[in-house]
Amino acid sequence: MIQKENILGNNYPKLVITTMDSNGIIHPNKNYQLLDEWNHGKRNTQLITTMYGEKLIDILDKELGLIHVNEEGLLRHGILYISSDDPHPTVMRLLGKIAESIIVDECNKNIYLNRKWGMVARRGRRIYKSLDSFKAIGTGLKSTQNNYLTKYNPTDTQRDIIWINKENEKNELLQIGSHSNSGISAGIQIKVSHNGFKYIYRSDIARGKYEVPLVYFDLSNDYNKLTNAIYKEELDIEIGYDIVRGRDISSEIHDLLISYYHLIYSLLNGKITLNNLLQNNLFRDVYKKEIQEQEGKKILVI
Repeated sequence: MIQKENILGNNYPKLVITTMDSNGIIHPNKNYQLLDEWNHGKRNTQLITTMYGEKLIDILDKELGLIHVNEEGLLRHGILYISSDDPHPTVMRLLGKIAESIIVDECNKNIYLNRKWGMVARRGRRIYKSLDSFKAIGTGLKSTQNNYLTKYNPTDTQRDIIWINKENEKNELLQIGSHSNSGISAGIQIKVSHNGFKYIYRSDIARGKYEVPLVYFDLSNDYNKLTNAIYKEELDIEIGYDIVRGRDISSEIHDLLISYYHLIYSLLNGKITLNNLLQNNLFRDVYKKEIQEQEGKKILVI
């Protein structure tokens, strides 16, 4: 567990990020990072690996299908690089899919958060309990492919997440004002970027209005810059409904994506390995057994 703690340094307290061991003991002098550095700089690799490494492996394998065994029987990732010189573009593309998985998981575990995300998807202004009848699924996730094959559409350019009726999966949540016979299905498209003006405004927004709300996780805090540009050009886009700041819906997911950015970047540039992400021996053994059952191969994790 990551904890924020005050430690004494230079005769005054400093707020730091550190870890708590299995016995509930905090060791701030063993491995920590100043909170300001954590929030505004490169995050401590060991801290984010301890906290999020196993969950990242789980997403890459079970939802994105990016963990496999090579001919030598070694555990490897199947992430396709956009650029061999710089991992950054690949990391950003992958974060969009990871955000899709995290949001779906959040909605399925918490009815209140499901109502909140569902409200955004239907372009609503109020949260209604009727959203409890709908379940969030990712159109490009393996869990959807395995359980709702007719809804699986990884090439969908509009909807990364949709909501289906729990009793009848054929019925999807509709946008406000839509009718069942001719309605527009509710959903959200997710974008994660450090430069929304370049990668969202120029490539997406300027081409036309989205059919569903675009949720933007601005990892460099440039949402206002992006929306100001939209406002000045008087585009037919309603700020806060057609384009929404991901941090305003879930600050926890926003912060998590920042940690995942540093973690995936370190993985792709060789600073850490899949083995580093699987630090818990029990989890590693269980995970290896699952892969063995799927692949029928002997596995060495390196």
